[in-house]
Amino acid sequence: MRFQKAIKRMIALGTGAVMLSSTVFAAADLANYPAPFVKDGKFSGVLVVGDKAAAEDVIGISDIISSLQFAATKKAAVSTAGTVSVEGDAWLVGTSNHLELSEDGNSADTIETLRNITTYVDKSNLKALASGSVTNNKVTSPFNQYLHLLGPGAGNVLDTGYVIYSENDDDVTADFLYFKSGREIARYLIEFTTALESDVDDSAGSSSATGLFLTDYQDIDVTLFGKKYTIVTAKRVTTSGDSVVLTLMGGAGKDTLLEKQTKSYTIGGKDYEVTLNFVDADEAQFVVNGQTTRKMKDGDTDKLADGTSVGVTDVLYQDYAGGIHSATFFIGANKLELKDTNITQSTVASSNSLKVDDNTIDDAAILIEGSDDDSTFKITRIHVNMTADDNYFVPAGGKLSEAIKAAGGSSAEPQVLFTENWDIEYRGLKKVNTEKIKVKTSGSSQYNLEFVDGDGNKVDVPIAKAPSASKVIFGDVDKYFVNRENKSITKDDYFVVTDGSRKRGERKSYVLQYKGADKITADNPVLKFKNVGSGNTIEQTYSAGSGGGTQQLATLKVGGADFKVYNASETDGSGSIATNDFDILVDMDASGGIAGSNNSFVNITTRYGAEIGLVNESTGTVNSIQLTIKTPDASRDGDAKDNWENVAASDFAINITGDSSTKVAMALLSAYSSGQAGQRITLRTPDGKTNIAYGYTSYGTFITHETPSSEPATLDIDYPETQRYPMVYITAKGASFSETGASTTDAVTVQRIQVGAAKLASEVSDVKAQNSILVGGPCANAASATVMGNPADCTEGFTPGEGMLQVWEHSNGNVAMLVAGYAALDTRNAAQVVANYGDYKSSLKGMKVVVKKVNNQLTVAAPAASTTA
Repeated sequence: MRFQKAIKRMIALGTGAVMLSSTVFAAADLANYPAPFVKDGKFSGVLVVGDKAAAEDVIGISDIISSLQFAATKKAAVSTAGTVSVEGDAWLVGTSNHLELSEDGNSADTIETLRNITTYVDKSNLKALASGSVTNNKVTSPFNQYLHLLGPGAGNVLDTGYVIYSENDDDVTADFLYFKSGREIARYLIEFTTALESDVDDSAGSSSATGLFLTDYQDIDVTLFGKKYTIVTAKRVTTSGDSVVLTLMGGAGKDTLLEKQTKSYTIGGKDYEVTLNFVDADEAQFVVNGQTTRKMKDGDTDKLADGTSVGVTDVLYQDYAGGIHSATFFIGANKLELKDTNITQSTVASSNSLKVDDNTIDDAAILIEGSDDDSTFKITRIHVNMTADDNYFVPAGGKLSEAIKAAGGSSAEPQVLFTENWDIEYRGLKKVNTEKIKVKTSGSSQYNLEFVDGDGNKVDVPIAKAPSASKVIFGDVDKYFVNRENKSITKDDYFVVTDGSRKRGERKSYVLQYKGADKITADNPVLKFKNVGSGNTIEQTYSAGSGGGTQQLATLKVGGADFKVYNASETDGSGSIATNDFDILVDMDASGGIAGSNNSFVNITTRYGAEIGLVNESTGTVNSIQLTIKTPDASRDGDAKDNWENVAASDFAINITGDSSTKVAMALLSAYSSGQAGQRITLRTPDGKTNIAYGYTSYGTFITHETPSSEPATLDIDYPETQRYPMVYITAKGASFSETGASTTDAVTVQRIQVGAAKLASEVSDVKAQNSILVGGPCANAASATVMGNPADCTEGFTPGEGMLQVWEHSNGNVAMLVAGYAALDTRNAAQVVANYGDYKSSLKGMKVVVKKVNNQLTVAAPAASTTA
């Protein structure tokens, strides 16, 4: 008993990580060690020592266990999410409420727009929208700036400004930030908390009720969306008042030159030599890099051959001896004209379009609010409504301004984004870790389900088999898949266990395979299971229940939950526990009992919380199996994890059948039992591709559906660890992004050798039923004697002072390895070689080697020709 406890403690405490490449053990050969005892990073087998083992044998098996624990590591490709970082003035659209991915529906899209997240952004989001003030001869006017998203617009229609996986007008399929033609993109607002005032003057600068000039507005600076402008002219449109036209000019460089003065400027990395060539009472003319501009008045601009604009903001001509002749100008000028013919109305007139450098921008409408009493003119608000002239699809990594140019070609008007000092950028979906869920073929007549279980292990299990034309079995032939509690589980069947005490989306699920049972009359009878994910064997002792009805035999402890096992023969006459491999029932949801309903199907929950539902009977042949993949959520599904906020992630469902050619087949379902009829997302086939389609749910689940022309269809799903949010930024000019790409690395997971892997020989009923490492020869270990054919002389084949390592491959493919010696010390020496197998790789080969200690050094060699065992 003390020995057993010592071994269990050593197994439980074994830690460490040494990478081992997977080896396929085709034939028994010591060169393959530690395979097949470690396969895919998992210990697979049993270690056996004699019931009255010598201390040297105990130490030997302990050393081997420690070594195998280091070898029992799993190498797995782990997708690590990349990151996006931003420098400069930018705001990610999102509050406590995140922008979610919209779904491309087969009947109607389910969308969430930028305006659903917030109606406007201001200085708290972008520095470019900072508050400020304007001062002139009349008043100091503080102001605030806002950018209202998508409207409000006519009828408050919200069918634009959202991210969706779709096809753009150039037949490219991808996730896009989409703006619909004819819908508002945004509305810029500058609001003066104290009205900006000017006297109403005539051309001579004198007060006049019929004057056109708003002289107090002229030559004042105002910052609009982070860009500084000078109001160069300000007039009423008509003498009847209530109208205004403002000409503003900004640019890369502003200066004042005297007549014939020359200066040099660098704009955008290019040098410009500028001379004020001519000035008169109201005009100025420049020579720039040898090119003469036209004569310009205040507010006029002229374009150079390289596309650079020069604009005049002020001309000073003192017509007397010694008077100043000068002009103030912008190089790299940007000229705006803001006009409203009725400042008393709060609606936008289509005729009041923005002008940029004398070009009318039809889809940028101006609204100026204020008052005019023919003496004092006041401005309280200036609005610029910006509308999409076409369907704009902004790809991941793209900008709205670029999409506008791409859609409009040579006639594009990116100036619709008022001041062009800001943009809306889509940086793609948030980078998160993902897991794979697959419905894949195993030959053309079988579907397997692949997913990651509650312990992070990959499960690959058959769920559908076509045994004959137009028929399908739930699972495989004679290895049914069972996920209904009141259905008997027979030997070799697969079944699901899910901890139903946890919230949906957080439950741990596993697939086990029932490997049979000892009859109740056997010594220490056990139920045998295989954990399909880990590959570990579970041997659970049981005892007969009492009384009538369903009798509990044992409790399986998996993933921290208790799953009760019952004798199925008490309910359906499927065999008595008095015989081996009797049928069982399992409390698959850890609820403490067996549900009686035929609809009591237990779902699978993957590591990241996807819920996989499989609905069918598991007896005989049936016509279809429905598989549904759901993202459970508290608001829709009751006791569930809160996975999404506003846009419900659609279930994705398929129907599996068998076709007339004895192949499995898959069809997408358009309605679900969850009540989401008509909500199935659209899968899209990119231009130039065939037999494949893709789609996203609002949770960010990416679906790939392949439909080969002559083979069964398949399903490949990338399911995110957390919701993939679209990353949409409102940016000011100068903001920049950098990304670290997602990477795939080899992660090493230490997979603990389970307590119970080491056994006494008397505890092993069939040593050939699994891979086995036998420590001690046939004189000390009954299991070794069995493998070696129970020799009459238990020392036969052993030589004093020598240890032996030998492997046998049984007819069932399992392998036994003997670690033994003539004496206990020789066994310990052989065990040290096994424990340090890496040091002896060049000598460990073939089916048998001899271990000797020479001058305190262990040596390993093939046996002499005369040596037999």
